[in-house]
Amino acid sequence: MPPTAPLLLRPPPRLTRPVLLAVAHGSRDPRAADTLDRLVHRVRALAPDTDVRLSYVDHANPSIYQALDEVAAQRQSAVVVPFLLSAATHSKGDIPGSIAAARTRHPGLTVSYGRVLGPHPLLLEALEQRLVEAGVPADAALVLAGTGSADPDANANVARMARLLWEVRRSAPVEVAFATGTTPTVTEALSRLRRLGHRKVAVAAYFLSPGRLLDAVAADANGVAVSAPLADTDHVARLLLERYAEAVAGHSGMDCDCCVYRTAWPGREQRVGQPQRPHAHPGDRA
Repeated sequence: MPPTAPLLLRPPPRLTRPVLLAVAHGSRDPRAADTLDRLVHRVRALAPDTDVRLSYVDHANPSIYQALDEVAAQRQSAVVVPFLLSAATHSKGDIPGSIAAARTRHPGLTVSYGRVLGPHPLLLEALEQRLVEAGVPADAALVLAGTGSADPDANANVARMARLLWEVRRSAPVEVAFATGTTPTVTEALSRLRRLGHRKVAVAAYFLSPGRLLDAVAADANGVAVSAPLADTDHVARLLLERYAEAVAGHSGMDCDCCVYRTAWPGREQRVGQPQRPHAHPGDRA
């Protein structure tokens, strides 16, 4: 695919630069934390004058609560970037609620909020890199496997990435599948490709880090090649810095038209207008 256009938004001068606080989902699987630690090292190498920190919504420390308390104690400001591929409950409710709670605890705290990572051309480049590393032929039919969500808008963005991946490759179909929460499953998507006559098939993992759900995707693939997760790549490191620069420049608007908190999707009507609340994280003060 053509190279991604260079980043036009630049961080502010060093003396006024806020902390880049990436907030990941969190996992009990130590492989996930190791992967994200390597990603943070990549980001710091690309932007050595930026204070890059990592926190979690759940299952790991430091929590966003703890991380923002530390920023406030140091009398610094922060840009919170949700280290998530799609906008769903964590990015729309849990993280903004935690930011609001931190502002209440620390009235002088300045926090900006960035966008989730996807969809973005740099993620397509990361997917292509992982497919090549997995030995997937350029003409293989693919299943793009994402997490799955109760938010239809988040699932639609995974389907959008599948279409964009096809636009890059154009050699064979790209089906979408989900590990949990909705359908089709990876097994169902692979079965469809085989019924259509495709003998060369593979799974493109639209995940940032290893964990239980990606293991389930590999099990459902039943021996079909599954590409590695995306976080530990320079593409994702560059994207995290781009989301940071957008927020610093005040250009981090969200696409909210189809959000489950704004649109009455069938079976989820009660979620329209729900308030943003901080996520309860073990170890946080009450």
